[in-house]
Amino acid sequence: MFSIVTVIAAAVSLGSSLQEPADWRQVDDSVDFYTALDVTSISGPPTARTARSVGVSTEPEGFPGYMVLDVVFDCEARTISADRAAFYAMDGRLITEVDAPTEAVPVSEAEGTLVAANAVCDGAMPDGRSFGSAQAYAQSIRAPAGA
Repeated sequence: MFSIVTVIAAAVSLGSSLQEPADWRQVDDSVDFYTALDVTSISGPPTARTARSVGVSTEPEGFPGYMVLDVVFDCEARTISADRAAFYAMDGRLITEVDAPTEAVPVSEAEGTLVAANAVCDGAMPDGRSFGSAQAYAQSIRAPAGA
């Protein structure tokens, strides 16, 4: 006879093994904000290619956790916008989600969106270390910053 604990443990184990694979790669490292892109999340047509990105502030006064954005690239117009943002504590706890599309802005090296656009639109994958989750990436950034 199965105990309820055994059933719950099996369900949790099965659920964790079915998690969506992710390959988070850094695409911007400005002085106080770092961004990575989940290259496995890239999909859609050239005029509405989507991907997930994570942003991490290294500033002590900045947001203490990290945010995950659903971003949309129009590869033909070379613009970027966001459809949704989710804000997390560093322990992975969801703080809040916001579904509010932003206006498309031009891709720009100065704004730190060029490397992401090149990955999403042109397949130019960023070099460097890969992370299996947005949280792991965020923790790798915050730890050296003393946060």
